[in-house]
Amino acid sequence: MKQRTRRNAAQSRETLLAAATEEFASHGLAGARIDRIAQAAGISKPMLYTYFGDKEALFDAALTQEVMDAAQADRFDPNDLEGYAGRTYDLLVERPRLWRLLTWHHLERGQDVLMLPAGEVLLGEKLDGIAAAQAEGRIVADFTPLEVVRLVAALTQLWCMTGAARDAAEHAARRATIMRAVGRLLRV
Repeated sequence: MKQRTRRNAAQSRETLLAAATEEFASHGLAGARIDRIAQAAGISKPMLYTYFGDKEALFDAALTQEVMDAAQADRFDPNDLEGYAGRTYDLLVERPRLWRLLTWHHLERGQDVLMLPAGEVLLGEKLDGIAAAQAEGRIVADFTPLEVVRLVAALTQLWCMTGAARDAAEHAARRATIMRAVGRLLRV
């Protein structure tokens, strides 16, 4: 019976996270409503609080899950920052909820998502790779490794702010612009 309870708890938690992700992506942290999340998940509000504690923790869990899911497809390579930027743009286009959650996080908290506990692990690996590439003269040393990460992220996210591309040709042109800008800015 305990195993079934754990499985139901895990399933309930997953269902809540899915509902919360949709709610937060649509309305942000301030505009999201716990009542709507609980109703969409088919779970009581007290159970939601049991699983996540409060609305802030639920937002963090939803954002962290989206970031970690995206990180599985991340394929960061300090030797191919241009390709990484292009793949990141593709990823944000394919995962609009992720883009919206990141935007709400920046707007409402004024914080970098890389400073979340899960983001710090990902960030550390990137910083180490960039530092090594800089030491070997493959990436300009004009910027700190953290600045390189933020510049690539900013250039990648810029096009997401302008709305969806009208067609595949516009998407390809945006992607090419991002890659060219990253290459010109960061390659030796």
